[in-house]
Amino acid sequence: MSEFESEEFKKVMILELTERIEELNSGLLVLEKDPTKKEAYEVILRVLHNLKGLFSLSGYPKISSLTHSMENLVTDAEETNISNVLKLLFTYVDELERFSKSLKGGKTPEALHFDELTQQMASIDEFMINLGSKLQIRVFYSPDCKVVSARSLVLVKKLQEKSSVNSTIPPLEEIEAGASFKELIIEITTQEDEEVINQIVEEAPDVVSVNVSRILESVTTTEKSGGIEESQEALTVRVNLEDLDHIIRLLGDLVVSGQFIREIGEQQAYSRSFKENLSNFERTIANIQDLVIRMRLVPLETILTRYPRMIRDLSQKEGKHVDFIVTGRNIGVDRSVIEKLVDPLNHLLRNALSHGIEIPEERVKKNKEPMGMIKLTVTHERSDIIIEVRDNGRGIDYEKIREKAEKKGLVIPGAILTKNDLHSLLFDSSFTTAEETTEISGRGVGLSVVKSTMESVGGNIEVDSEPGKFTSFRLVIPLSVAITKVLMLSVKKYQFAIPMANIEQILSVPVRKILIDPETTSKSIIVDNTSVPIIDLRERLKFHSLQIESEIETGHKDVQKEIVVLWRKGNRSLGFLVNELLGEREVVMKPIQNFLSQIGAFSSATVLEGGKVVLIIDPMNFLEAKVHA
Repeated sequence: MSEFESEEFKKVMILELTERIEELNSGLLVLEKDPTKKEAYEVILRVLHNLKGLFSLSGYPKISSLTHSMENLVTDAEETNISNVLKLLFTYVDELERFSKSLKGGKTPEALHFDELTQQMASIDEFMINLGSKLQIRVFYSPDCKVVSARSLVLVKKLQEKSSVNSTIPPLEEIEAGASFKELIIEITTQEDEEVINQIVEEAPDVVSVNVSRILESVTTTEKSGGIEESQEALTVRVNLEDLDHIIRLLGDLVVSGQFIREIGEQQAYSRSFKENLSNFERTIANIQDLVIRMRLVPLETILTRYPRMIRDLSQKEGKHVDFIVTGRNIGVDRSVIEKLVDPLNHLLRNALSHGIEIPEERVKKNKEPMGMIKLTVTHERSDIIIEVRDNGRGIDYEKIREKAEKKGLVIPGAILTKNDLHSLLFDSSFTTAEETTEISGRGVGLSVVKSTMESVGGNIEVDSEPGKFTSFRLVIPLSVAITKVLMLSVKKYQFAIPMANIEQILSVPVRKILIDPETTSKSIIVDNTSVPIIDLRERLKFHSLQIESEIETGHKDVQKEIVVLWRKGNRSLGFLVNELLGEREVVMKPIQNFLSQIGAFSSATVLEGGKVVLIIDPMNFLEAKVHA
């Protein structure tokens, strides 16, 4: 087996193809919107040149030759006919994607349709001939030549027989006037090969050096002053994610060991020097931990580049005009999470285009701009990454959701439902408001997939909409799912933990201020003039609540108080009643399986010093249970 057939080489080639396809799609979409964008031409030409070399090296000469033809096509393109070129290039990119998928699936790439694409290129031969090639010719004459002007005039005349001379330096008028110079620059447009032009110039008398290069009139180098040569890129290496995971686990063990040593030191009253060295040790571990977590972060741009092309194709298919805007693409997300986001974002964007954005005629009737907007925004809030997909389309039809839910028996007819109740119905796998199933949307499983994915990464979804105006889906994702800071607490005699990321405050609440609904027995407190539901973990975790005596029964002047941990996610809050707070600490989160994962109260677990296992409470699960109650 040759090196080109090895699995390792295929992996490298697939990775390279994936990156180049994304770059091509991005450049083509920019050029489609604005054919004057010089940077887009440069990106496309660079990528095609790299692909040409990749296919040549990998043993695919036909594809390499086709890519070379594509490169020439872009080089010779003009703004007036760029639409023809773009159409062909989009087809070429689609074929590259099929080629990449075939490599992943172990199929024979030669069975693809590159030959058909070559025939399509042949069908625009006349178009190519009319364009011709734009060349720049630099001619250097011998220092002993006494008739440079005459030689140059003769050379220009010979070139005019094979091409159209666009300009000369010095200008033709100065040459005809007998100007003296040692270098002549000629720009021409020709259908002849570069070798033919090169031979004509080399055969001219007194010419000592010739340089012929292809040019693109609409593209100029924009980085002469910027100094690409002056800047140096940081060296990078590819790191196996499993190795990073192993480092995280080892760091977690060190963190636990350090905390255990500190507890022993406090009990034994060790010296000041011991405590200072222990602090330095903990600080070093924290710095290494931060570095490894940053190493795990991957810019969301790595997956977001695929969506502009998808939106373009789907909007054309549905006859809609859509302005797709992406912001915050450079924000990093944990490597273990980023690939899981592809399908959820795919579903949300397709739904926004199919269910949200109206056709131009419908938008005009509603006094809207004919072109709709879908905006994908990525922001960093506290320890969470927020990805919002928002459209300015028709919004969620809440009456239609209620009607469908009643027909399916999901809700009782006439029941009082809040917006959140109606939103939760959207995530039922059997629920859809689409009248018909299309390849774009309407199968009723998309949002269910989004929800299950968010649960698997420890995140959640927030929905907001105003009928006739907009719909927004916000994915709230933890920055790192490996090491996290938690609040340790006790419920009766048992220890549990809650992630610190969304804890808003700790309250000491008098018992008399805890409100109890006489019908449902659910509890709540008032915080900043807002009712916040609270969960008594002693009851919810099936521990018997401590008997609390009231002020009247005891006759004490002091009002007995309860500890409430106030937790907030987005615009939703929840309080937890606990017996005691045991302080903050950093832990390594480990997945839980079997019956524990089915209970829904816990998201993960952690192991403390001495092998003690502590379950980490999942507040979001309690919040959703409260909404559905």
